[in-house]
Order: sequence, then structure tokens, then C-alpha cells
Amino acid sequence: MKLDPFDPAYPPSLCRLDHPPTLTLSGPLDLSRRIVAIVGSRSATANARGFAHAVAYHLAKANVVVVSGGAVGVDAMAHLGAMKAGGTTWCVACTGKGEVFPEKNRKLFERMEESASSRMIWPLPDATPKDDFTPRYRNGVLVALAEAVVVIQASVKSGSRNAATWARHLGRRLFVVPGMPWDKAYEGSTIECARGHADPLWSIEYLFAKLGLPQPDLSDKAGGCGDFVPPSLPVRPVRRPQQTYSEPPLFPVVPGSWTDEEKSVFSKLSIAPIQQDKIIELVGLPTSSTLTALLTLSLKDVVVEGPDGFFRRRIAL
Repeated sequence: MKLDPFDPAYPPSLCRLDHPPTLTLSGPLDLSRRIVAIVGSRSATANARGFAHAVAYHLAKANVVVVSGGAVGVDAMAHLGAMKAGGTTWCVACTGKGEVFPEKNRKLFERMEESASSRMIWPLPDATPKDDFTPRYRNGVLVALAEAVVVIQASVKSGSRNAATWARHLGRRLFVVPGMPWDKAYEGSTIECARGHADPLWSIEYLFAKLGLPQPDLSDKAGGCGDFVPPSLPVRPVRRPQQTYSEPPLFPVVPGSWTDEEKSVFSKLSIAPIQQDKIIELVGLPTSSTLTALLTLSLKDVVVEGPDGFFRRRIAL
């Protein structure tokens, strides 16, 4: 199935991207659930792969959708961990439908494509092959879908650090598993922690506390992978900050001061872009009144234009 930015079922968080993609999906997306991205090195250590599996497993048990990029290593273990829990995982491919990369994960992709709940998501036109650009574009889409990003292991030059950059750009919460300062396999992770935006992640309990999720049952041995058993490290209660997909407006929002025309126009908008002529049709006011209200709301920074001729809410009231 295809889903473009003007479809009511389109993920509104993707409208934060400069160029929201048309998605090809293996099935409908359940946007009522929380979504967390897990990414990491393709050549991850055994412990890193095991931790990725455990984090995904327990997130899925908590009814959280696990999204990743389908690469070998950490990504594949995240998908497998979520499916082992009987939960939902979404794979955002770095190709268009009809192309497979990496070939090693073909059976994993087929399993997700045939799943009743997990999904394959292709953000590129059908038959687009993988190139140097497509994984980075894919990272932007998978980060935009999620409320938080977990980086399990990253080297200095890695796609995982690109995902961390997207998390900063889009205002997503970023958790990074730190490594030993001298461990080259975690050098990129160490740099991300040092930059200040990332929250160092030392346990699954800590992640769940920060996300406001019920504490996981780490005695559930199915969450482990191979010889890896996630350590139990109790944490103090933490407050969960309010999650938002949009930056706050630049000016105070006082709907009571708006004109009736402005209120009427705003009520017909959503956080997905709507074409100008469609807005005029929905509002039912004279064209000049509608366009004046749109301009005023744009100046108040509660409405955003983009792409040209399309308008969306910056905030939800």
C-alpha cells in the first residue's frame, strides 16, 4: 500500500522532514502506540547485539513499537528481539520496494512483510537501489517516526552517528550506550555522549524509567540472546518530560484573542499539510477572509506553510 503526506493515515511526525516521503508499506501502521528506534553498528560485539535484542524484547513486551533500519548487527537483533516478544517492529528500508539490502537479511524482511503486525516501510520510490545516500535518508525517516532513539554501539564514522544527528535535528530523545574510553568500537558512542545531547544508557531499567514505562521483568530469560543476560541495575524514579513532535511557537499563543475567521481556519487544519484550495473549501468563508486568516496565523507562528501552497498546524490545541 502507498501512503503520501496528504493521506489522513500518514504519520504526522514525518511532516517535520523537509521532504516528507511517499511511503510504500507492507500493511497499515498503528500510530496509536509509542515508537522507539534502536540503531547500532553492523559489526557490533556479541554483548552489543545481545543488549539490542534484550532492549527490543522488553520494549515490545511493554507494547512499544520498535523501529530500526534492517542492517546486519544491532538493527537485525532489534527486529528479532521485538518479534520474539510477540510484539511489533517496523523496518525502514534503505531501498525502494523490489530491492533488498543487505541480501543477508532477506528472510528477515520477508518475515516482517508477511507479519500480521510488523511492517516493512520503503520510503523511496519502488526499485530504488541502495547507494551512499539512501541509508542516511532512511535514518531521517526512522528517527522522525520515533519519540526516542537508542544507539547501542557506534564507531566514529557510522550510520548510527548519522541517526544521532537526525535525533538532535528533529528534537528526539537520544540514549547512547557508553563504552570504555579506549574501546575503538564505541568511540563514536563516546563522542555522542560527550556532545551533551545524549543520555548515557547503562541499563534497560533506566531507559524504561526515563520513558515512563512500567519496569521490565529482566528475569524473563527469553529476552536474552545467546550467552548475554541483561544486568539488573535498579534506578531512582525519574520524571518523564512532556513529549512533543513540534518546536514551541515563537510567540505566546492566546486563542481567545483570535478572530472568528482565524479560529475557523485553524479548526480545519491538522499537523499534516493541507492544500490551500482545500482549506478554502473546508472553511466555507470568502477566499480573501480565509487567506487573510492563514497569513495572520502564520505570522503568529501557529501555522506553517510547506510545501508551497500547503499549510499545517505547528501546534495542537
